Amino acid sequence: MIDPISALATATAVFDGVKKAVKAGQEAEAIFRQMGKWWSAVSALNEHEERVKNPPIFKKLLHSKSVEQEAMDAVIRRKKIAEQEKELREMICYAYGIEAYREMLQERRKIKDDREKMGRRQAERRSAFLQNLLYGVLLLLCSYGLYWIVDFIIGMWPKGK
Repeated sequence: MIDPISALATATAVFDGVKKAVKAGQEAEAIFRQMGKWWSAVSALNEHEERVKNPPIFKKLLHSKSVEQEAMDAVIRRKKIAEQEKELREMICYAYGIEAYREMLQERRKIKDDREKMGRRQAERRSAFLQNLLYGVLLLLCSYGLYWIVDFIIGMWPKGK
């Protein structure tokens, strides 16, 4: 996982690259590729913020930053990203029209929904696998126990001559 400072630096560098590409009139494909890198960096920042909300127990006990500093860093990051996103939206709308931006947002929502569905399906499959594994182990233990019970009973049976 990427740390928030690197992710913000990456997002800023890519953002500057997109601005230069639009000004230079580069191909749409190259610009959208750059924007994809920007969205990846923003996604890494969002993931980091989610992890910060639920830190491991040791992290909770050993905070290195003050609450105020951590809050200010988070607010500054969010504001900077929002400002960059607004500028990118304006550049896209100016260069390719509002429909291109709307289409990108629709596709973004669709991909996000697909990924969430895939994550839920994987979690369900993992749960079913673990449940089946548990049932298999229990069946094996019960069979083993039944074998020993039958063996014990047969061993206790009087042997006739």
